[in-house]
Order: sequence, then structure tokens, then C-alpha cells
Amino acid sequence: MKPHNTLKRLLVHPKDKIDSSQSCDCVYEIPCQTCNKSYIGETGRKFQTRLNEHRKDTEKIKDVKYTRAKRKESVTEQHKSAITDHVAQENHVIDWEGAKILEKDSNKHTRWIREALWIRKRGQETLNRDEGVYSLNHIYDPLLRTVHPRDEKSRGKTSGSSHY
Repeated sequence: MKPHNTLKRLLVHPKDKIDSSQSCDCVYEIPCQTCNKSYIGETGRKFQTRLNEHRKDTEKIKDVKYTRAKRKESVTEQHKSAITDHVAQENHVIDWEGAKILEKDSNKHTRWIREALWIRKRGQETLNRDEGVYSLNHIYDPLLRTVHPRDEKSRGKTSGSSHY
């Protein structure tokens, strides 16, 4: 018999853990604080870099003061990101601290498929304007809308709430 916990196992860690914000090649989610919607995106660059781009674009909109007429006009205006459109049109606050990486994939084509799957899986709960780069056939919708226990834990919901 050998002990499971040894000093070597407890003290020696040859590799430093990489901060998730420094990860590349990922599918990510940025939630809204005001409503239950979130934005799903993908990037081949660092996650933090892409997150900062979204944030800067959104902050430009926050500085603009809207009158009722300007707010109506902004509904037809389309910005660089769907997150910026959501902030401009709904006057909601984005939860930048709650942004997280959903999946990693170094192959851009399979990453595009993963992004399309997450967008389709979330359904009406996304801020996305489109269904991602990859056009996924709608025949998969019933399969994607079934609730998986792993998804429920990651979203912080209790079992029995299958509204996908």
C-alpha cells in the first residue's frame, strides 16, 4: 500500500496554471446583468483582448446621452457588436466579470461549429444577431434543446427548468 497524498504530490507543481483570460482559441459567453440574456462569441486571439474590445465599444455608447427621439433612432442603428446594440437599445448593464470561456478548440472551423451549437442551444437567451459563422441545419434543434446536467450546473439553475 502506498499513501495517496504524498509531500511530492502536495508541494511540487512543475507547471503554472494559466489564467483563463489569457487563453486563446475559445468560445466565450458574456452575460447581461439586467436580463438573463448573454452574448456567445468565438476568438482565435486572447480572450481578454476580445473582451476588452467589446468593453471599449460599449463604453463609447454609454458616453452618449440619448433623448427619446435619439433612442428610437438608435434602434435601427447597428454597431460593431450585438452587445453594444443591446446596451444602446435596452440601456442594460453588461456583466464583464461574469464573462467566461465555454469551450476551447484550436481548429477555427470546429470552433465556428461549437459557437453555432452554443448559440442555437441558448436559443432566445442570446444577444447574438446571427447564428454564428457556421450555418447549422435546424434539424438538430430538438437535440440541442434538451437540457444536460452539465449545462444546468454551469448556468446555476436548478433541475426541472427545461426551457431550452
